[in-house]
Amino acid sequence: MTPGASMDLEQYFAPLGAKVSAHIRDLADGRGIGVREHDPVILVSVVKLFIAWEFRSQVEAGLIDPAAPVRVTAADRLGGTGVAGFRYDSQIAVWDLASLMMEVSDNSAADLVVKHMGAGALRSLPSRLGLKRTRLLGSPRTILEEVARDLDIADLEALAHVLQSGAVTTAELRATSAWDPMRTNASTPADMTAFLRHIWNGPAPVAADVRHWMGRQLTGGRLSRLAPSTVKPFGRSGSLPGWLNEVAVWEWPDGRRHAIAVFAQVTRGNFREVELAMSRAALALTEALDQ
Repeated sequence: MTPGASMDLEQYFAPLGAKVSAHIRDLADGRGIGVREHDPVILVSVVKLFIAWEFRSQVEAGLIDPAAPVRVTAADRLGGTGVAGFRYDSQIAVWDLASLMMEVSDNSAADLVVKHMGAGALRSLPSRLGLKRTRLLGSPRTILEEVARDLDIADLEALAHVLQSGAVTTAELRATSAWDPMRTNASTPADMTAFLRHIWNGPAPVAADVRHWMGRQLTGGRLSRLAPSTVKPFGRSGSLPGWLNEVAVWEWPDGRRHAIAVFAQVTRGNFREVELAMSRAALALTEALDQ
């Protein structure tokens, strides 16, 4: 991106004490521009997009029965939305777990889908897609287990108690692997827009279902908050204290389709303001790409 365009994005984030890494790519011809687009960023729940793609691909290949029942017990529940926050044990089809993972960012559903399709398949996905700056280590449970080890905490149940009690400071948490792009699920904005282009141009049945799930996301919409009402957005968000992320595709009524990735490192509690800055950045990127 030109220095002038870079400053245009910085003006949205610098006053908020935030740092942005972002990229936009035209889905038709692959043209792209960005700011720090090759810098490593943590994925957090954006990793669920990769899980969804691999899961749906395995269903298409006949390796997974989408109706296969999965028992969800207390040992699987991490807390949060979907089955992760259920009070009682339940049985649910693996396809519906994938839907919950994408639509309400259900962490336990993500764990169970990965267990069903195989963690090795997830880890090898970036190399199979040619995403050289993307590294996938595992599902949410895998990442939380690493955090527990970093803090010398026995297990996830003990970690939950420690987090709820406030016994660990924000600074201590940010020093763990989950906040470090070199030690957790990570990618770059440019790799993410390349992956989104792969999704939109990939095998039709697989691509259609992943796009459908992205269109039904209930926990994001950061990039589209200031978008024109004529834009049809599809997204997947992720966040931790100190990080606000979202990748999306915007489909315009004139046929243009843009893949956008915005990752913001946050130093204050001004999340709403940063989210608006993320949407302003997305708009600025679309304007710059069309110039």
